[in-house]
Amino acid sequence: MDRENEKLNEIFSALESQWDIEMPAEGHQDRFLDRLDKKKKTPKGKGLIYWVAMPAAAAIVILLSLLFIYSPADNTQVAKISNKTKETQVYFATIIHNELAKVKQENTPETKLLVQDALVRMQQLEKDYDKITHELANKGESKQLIHAMITNLQTRISFLEEVLEKIENIKKIKENYHENNQA
Repeated sequence: MDRENEKLNEIFSALESQWDIEMPAEGHQDRFLDRLDKKKKTPKGKGLIYWVAMPAAAAIVILLSLLFIYSPADNTQVAKISNKTKETQVYFATIIHNELAKVKQENTPETKLLVQDALVRMQQLEKDYDKITHELANKGESKQLIHAMITNLQTRISFLEEVLEKIENIKKIKENYHENNQA
């Protein structure tokens, strides 16, 4: 402890001639305190605007953030996915859209039940896909989620192809039936 005191005394002794020991001008402290008081006080109008505008601005920022975070992109909530995943999704979505349009065009009295059942099944697969994309948005990409997403898309495509095949079979049976009855 004595050693520390000696060091401090040495430091202060070395700096003794460098200290500012002059007294400030008379009233210096009062002027300083007045300046501090002026800075603390805000005009009434400015204070009210501040207390109204700041919460309003914060609310707008929060609403805009929520809007951008939770806005769906092409019927999905995919937010944090890589470009490769997006490209894959767009590729499969285009094929599904085209195949689904073909199925809807084949809606005749003979195929009506098949088409309706196919549309119901597609809605179920779409709901499953939405759950997967929601998990992707919340948890980020993982091999399991990407695999589930691609499997769902492939399942929808192969399902639509099977439906179109069945519709073609129904058409062939109908044609054969008419040919046999006309002969």
